[in-house]
This record gives sequence, structure tokens and C-alpha cells, in this order.
Amino acid sequence: MTNRFLSLLLLFGLALGVSSCAGDNAFTSRLNPIPGAFGSINSVTVVADSSLWLNGASDSIAYFLEAPYIILPQPEPIFDVRFIEPEKLSAVPTFRELRNYVVLADISDKNSPTTKMVVKDLSDAKIQQVKEEGFSTVVARNKWATGQQLIYLMGKNREELLRGMSSTRAAVVKRIADSENLRMKETAFFQGVDKALMDTISQRTGARIRVPYGYELVPVRSDDFVWFKRGTRKGSMNIMVTKVPYENQEQLSKEGLKTIRDQIGKRYVSSSLADTYMRVNDKDLPLFTETTDLNGAFAIEGRGIWEMENDFQGGPFISYLINDEANRQLVLVDGFILAPGEKKRDLMGELEQILATTKVN
Repeated sequence: MTNRFLSLLLLFGLALGVSSCAGDNAFTSRLNPIPGAFGSINSVTVVADSSLWLNGASDSIAYFLEAPYIILPQPEPIFDVRFIEPEKLSAVPTFRELRNYVVLADISDKNSPTTKMVVKDLSDAKIQQVKEEGFSTVVARNKWATGQQLIYLMGKNREELLRGMSSTRAAVVKRIADSENLRMKETAFFQGVDKALMDTISQRTGARIRVPYGYELVPVRSDDFVWFKRGTRKGSMNIMVTKVPYENQEQLSKEGLKTIRDQIGKRYVSSSLADTYMRVNDKDLPLFTETTDLNGAFAIEGRGIWEMENDFQGGPFISYLINDEANRQLVLVDGFILAPGEKKRDLMGELEQILATTKVN
């Protein structure tokens, strides 16, 4: 019995040894799972040598990734940027588990730790392409963690790198923003949708909007207006929806959007003080508008700031004035923030994801 037990134990040990030497197998993966990437929404980690960072790259990144988010009462960057040197990726394991990286490399600097990392990560053909063309980009995913993306920006020298960064800014910003917008949408709808509130919106305005759980209907007596909101740490996120008859093409303009928004602001929104009402403030900051297609319908998108007349309240808003041709009406969907003392960029981003679901018949 003892010899048989030892034989079985030996066979089990040999099998385990073969399994352990097999490389990236299921058993090894369970012992050392790839972590999920983490990090705040709209945050980017820039990996570069300190010499490059101090010699022009930091200024380019400030223009590249830290331009102001349009439009907020107090400026906030489109992304929060952290700079680290490549050595920290090895020294501090959590630095390898973030979501968004931009890697800056001057290929001509053979002693550069960043260049060495890039040469190790990418193929010889890609490095040769950089040398021949002067600048190139590569996007990699899940290098150290799942849900992670690395954007390599490489120049054959420092001048070509900085020049190439300028020409690729829009594409890089869009790639990061698309990824972060998806995160904000997943966060907003994590608990599902409020179908009862969605039905109320549809019945009163004809618009269909996916509304996440957590929003509460503001009690307003109206057959063509809906206002619902969710509390934040110091304030609230608000969405208003209304409809008006279509009369002429001039309504679908910046002035048309402002007029309709000011009408519902004066009729329905006030503070605790007497003679107060909400209105668009396009004197201190401009009202930006552009035409867009919102789920198959023509719309005017507006971004600006609102203020409370005869009170000291205000904040940012985003509106869509939609042409509901089938019903000969215009639908205004508007998201605004009242959150004094809070950062507003990510709150506005979440509202934008909700408004983007709007459809008209």
C-alpha cells in the first residue's frame, strides 16, 4: 500500500512539473491572473525620459492633452495628465496597471530608457519605419493589465517627435476620449434604466431617452415638459426635456436654442429666493453651437453656462435642439450641473452620455 501511494505521488509530481513548465497555461494563469486596469476617468499617464520632458515635451503635452474642456465656469483640462519616467514602471507595480498611456520616444537616443523599452516592445520593421519616415505611432492593448491601451509616439529625433505630436493630436485625443466615454456610459447605466421615468418622458415630449436608475422626477405640472435630477456630493445633475411646435427653419439656430432654453428656465427653474429664474449667460462665456446628427435626426448642439437671475447660482449645460420632422415639432433635451465647489468635467461627460441616447419618432 505504501509503495503504491508513493508511486501515485511521484506520478502526480511529474505531471505537476510538466504543467508548470508549459508556459502560459490555465493553471499558471489562475495562480498569476492578469490584473484589470484601473484609474480615474479621463486620466492619462505619459511615459518619457525626464530630459525629453523638460526639453519641449511637457509644453507639447499641455497643448496636446490638457486643453480646456468646453465649456465650464472654471477651466478644467480634457484629461488629467501624470508624467512618469520608464524606470518607475518597474519600481512601482501599480504604475503598470493604469488604463491610458502615451509613450514618447526619441529613437535617436540609444541610451534612453524609454527608447530601449519601445525597441523591446515593437518590431524591427516598425522601428525602421520611424527612422525612414521621421515619425510614427502604434497602439497596443493589455500590455500589463486588461482594459489598458498604450499609444506610442515615436520620432527619429526630438524635433520630428514634437512635430509629429502636433499633427496627430486630434486622432490621439479622440482615441482616448472614445475609450473614456465608454467607461462613463458603463458607469452611468451600471444599475440599469428607469423604465417608468422613460415612459413619462415619451408621453409628454415624444422623445425616447435611456435614463439610468438614480434619477428622480421633479414635480412639475406640465403636459410637454419633464425635469429629473440626481444628487451629487454638493449639488445635482439635471436633465430637462420639452417640445415646441415647429414653425420655421430659423428656430433651428443658436438663437432658437437659446430662446427655448430661456423660456423653460424662466417658467420652471428658480431658487429659494423670490423673482429668480434660470437663463443662458452668453456674456461671460460664449454659447458654442454646431449642427449634428443625433441618432438619425438633425439637431443643434449647444454648450454654455447658465446663471440664476437675481441669485448667485450657475453652472455648465449641454443642449440638443432636435428636429422631430414626423411630428412637426422641435424637442429640446438639456443637461445642466449645479455643483458649487465640485469638479464638473466628468459630471458633464456622464450627462452627455445620457443625452446621446435621445431618439425622436
